[in-house]
Amino acid sequence: MAGNSELMEVIKNNVDNHHAKISDSLYEKWIELNQNKRIESKESAFHLSVVIDLKTQISEYFENSNLALSWQNTSVEDQNGICSILLMDFLIELAHAFHGKFSTS
Repeated sequence: MAGNSELMEVIKNNVDNHHAKISDSLYEKWIELNQNKRIESKESAFHLSVVIDLKTQISEYFENSNLALSWQNTSVEDQNGICSILLMDFLIELAHAFHGKFSTS
């Protein structure tokens, strides 16, 4: 059973491809939110309900993965922190992808 720092190490080091799988899961959720017209502008993309949906997606990933036991033994406060860090990481990756796609250099 991994502690919180060990759980983050597993994700950071992409053990069992978890980091990539979380990113894929978040991207699928992002597409779903976009198709449902929940992300129509910069303002709505970061609306609290969208952020909560994305953080819930991360939590559901953990609950359905081989990290479920470690996740369940993590305090709610730490789970929220982990979800926030992973969401920020995803949004940075997404911003880099969009920036590269729309760059005019």
